[in-house]
Amino acid sequence: MKTQPPELSLSKALDLPGAIEDLAAPAYVIDRDGRFCWVNDAYIDMFGDRRGQQFVDGVAPEHRALARTNFARKVVGKTTGIFDLRVLDNDGNSVTLRITSSPLRRDGKVVGAFGIGVPIERSNGQALELFDELTPRQREVLRLLSEGLETQDIAERLGIADETARNHIRAILRTTGAHSRLEAVVMGMRLGLLEPQLAPLDQDGAAAPAAE
Repeated sequence: MKTQPPELSLSKALDLPGAIEDLAAPAYVIDRDGRFCWVNDAYIDMFGDRRGQQFVDGVAPEHRALARTNFARKVVGKTTGIFDLRVLDNDGNSVTLRITSSPLRRDGKVVGAFGIGVPIERSNGQALELFDELTPRQREVLRLLSEGLETQDIAERLGIADETARNHIRAILRTTGAHSRLEAVVMGMRLGLLEPQLAPLDQDGAAAPAAE
């Protein structure tokens, strides 16, 4: 294992677990027995809380051998390249995730595997047709999602109830076929329907505070 200089290594003062929890992409930890022992909120949004379940149970049958092979490599401390894996979401629909994962160690011993999976979108032509079905209000909600706003913030910005904002978000996911807010925003950006939201920089190159 490569040793990084102190200035490049992760300090114990950094809240790495919190950062991983806040990832917009599904992230998970699988123990040596092949069971999920931790998943982040993005994972739960897309696949439900599968802690305690065998990880292969949520993999499409045709990709279970691939999943087992990659997991077996992690258990013995080996890494694998990025690979695509078909899994089943909450509704039993097949979703392709681009997976990157690594062995998870405690005191130098491998105790499981940590991974992140990013959903792969459908073709632009198909996706554009689906986005055309969004109502003006749903497009507005999608734009606010791209700014990083949470449900409560969107409701406040639009002057609507939290549940109404939540229903708009559900409708966006249902109409576009996206499995998470992140996937819907990324699809919209790739189709040119959304502009990346970049904070303006001040004279020192730091992000300027948002206007009230």
